[in-house]
Formats: sequence, C-alpha cells, structure tokens
Amino acid sequence: MPEDRASSESHSHQPTASGRLIQLGNPDSGVYAAAGSATTTRRRRQRMPGLAMLPTALTLGNAVCGVAALIELAKAFAAIGANANEAMLRISYAALLIGGGMLFDALDGKVARMTATTGRFGAELDSLCDAVTFGVTPAILIRVAGEYFFARGGFDIDGKILWAVSGLYACCAILRLARFNVETPEDDDHTRFTGLPSPAAAACICSIFLGLIWAQSNVVGWDGEAGRWALRVSVPLLCACVGLLMVSRVRYVHLFNRFVSKRQSLRTMVMFVIIAAVVWILIQHWMLLVPIVMITYVSSGPLYFAYRFLRGRGLLGRRLALAERRRRRVEAARQPADKQGEHAGTAADKS
Repeated sequence: MPEDRASSESHSHQPTASGRLIQLGNPDSGVYAAAGSATTTRRRRQRMPGLAMLPTALTLGNAVCGVAALIELAKAFAAIGANANEAMLRISYAALLIGGGMLFDALDGKVARMTATTGRFGAELDSLCDAVTFGVTPAILIRVAGEYFFARGGFDIDGKILWAVSGLYACCAILRLARFNVETPEDDDHTRFTGLPSPAAAACICSIFLGLIWAQSNVVGWDGEAGRWALRVSVPLLCACVGLLMVSRVRYVHLFNRFVSKRQSLRTMVMFVIIAAVVWILIQHWMLLVPIVMITYVSSGPLYFAYRFLRGRGLLGRRLALAERRRRRVEAARQPADKQGEHAGTAADKS
C-alpha cells in the first residue's frame, strides 16, 4: 500500500538537530538500528608503512641544519648595530650550515636507493626539509646579509627591495619543489633538471655573501660609498635572477649523476684531475673559489640555452632540422610495413 511505503520511508530516515537525515537501517533487510548503536562500523585508519631509519634521519638532518642557520641569522641581525664582526661571523656560520644541509640532501637519496627504501613518504619529507633549508633560510640570508653590507644607514628603499627579493626567492623555491614532485616520473635517471635546483640556488646565494665577506677582508677600499652603491644594484638583481631561474625551463646538468655515477672517457678523467689540482692550489681562498664555481654553474644553464637558440636560428640549425625530418619520414614509412608483417604473422598463426 502507498501508506505503508510512506511510513516505512519515514522510519528509515530520521532528521537530526542540524536538519540532516540519518539512515537507521537497511530497508531491504527489515532490520533498523538506532543512531550511535554499537553496530555502526568504524573507519579503519590507513597505517603508514615502516620508516627507513637512515634515509629519514639524513633528511631530518637537512632540516636541522636549516633551523640552525635561521638561529644564526637571527643572532647576526641582532648584532649588526652593536658588533659588526660578530654579525659577519654569524652570517658565515649560516652559510656553512646551509652547505651542511646540502650534504645531508645529497646523501639521503643515495642511501635510500642503495638500501632500496625509496618511497612516497621520503620524497615528500625531502621536499618539506628542502623548503626550509633551501627556500626560507636563503631568503632570510638575503635580507640579513643585505642589511649588513649595504643597507645600514642607507635609504628606506633598500630594506623594501631586500624584503621583496627575499619573498620572491622563497616563493620561487617552494614552487620549484612542488613542480619537481609533480612533473618528475619515478623512473627518471636524474641526469638533468628543468630549472635551477633549489640546493644549487641556495649554494649560489651563500657563495655570493661568502665572496663579499672575503672581499671585505682582502680588498682595500671595499667599504667605500661607490662599493655600497654597486652592491645596492647588483646583489638584489643577482638574487632575484637566481630565484627566477628555479621556476624557469632552463635545463641544468646533475653533475654527480652525470660525471661520477657513470663511466667516463680518459679525457674527462684528465680534466677532472686538472680541476682537482686547481682546487687544491686555491683551497686557502675557498671563500672566493666557491662563488666562482657556483656562479659558473648557475650561468651554464642560460648560456647553453642561448647557444641552442642561436644554433637553431643559423645554418647548422636548419641542417639539423632537415635531418630530423628525414629521420621521421623514414620511421613513418617503416611503421606500416612492420604492422603488415605483424598482421601476416598473426594470420599465419591462426591458420
């Protein structure tokens, strides 16, 4: 009867105080239970698998280095007006701690692959730690070191520009890490990067200020008014360019995976020995050597991009384009023949 059906539907749903309807039972079975009874099923929590202790500890060591660098930068900012030497020393400590975070970041992935303990949790944890050590900490370093070198007693616009560049760098680093997690496939060999890697960008920022500390101690007349005006323009511009390179499509080579993890020719080995000898000779001036190496690596991406662009516009680029078109035509002509051979083989097998 329609009346019985209406009564059964009114009993199967009961309104709550918020106006939402709660189904008290299964109408097909004829069994109804009160809301909040012991027969309600509980949601099962999805348990996380066991953690790999050594790679996770190395990744957390990266975060600890970033936090320690932030503490040193806070001490440096407090000492700028009172003790300039103390501020310079704290800035140096912060730069070295970011370098320690780079060491932990390089080791955790290698150890995870060697022990076959890679996973989604490790990748997400690594990105979060990188956001602290290579995103937030270098951004604060730009502000504090800029205050120490050229913003003391200067224009108000110096502080505003430094804050703007710091925020730009931090946002670019976080966006770069998020894009890396989304776009990188699991079977990537990590020989190339799209955009400047965040550890290399942080190392470049640290090397810039380490070079300025070296110049302040060894170059006569560095603290003059002309030098401060040059720093007011060059340092924010260079730091902003480093931040924007992280979110660019410029390709960079992973030096360790490209030249150390694979077999190389004798010429490459000889070049490596020469470079190692030069580094050993100049090791006492490491605060100047590190900026030269990092700026060279950061500049390699745009220079190679410009080289490919100019080569593509020239005669050699047209020849390469014609050769690529011929190769594609040959491959397209071979595909129908291969498919016909496959169809003939399957027909023969069926007969």
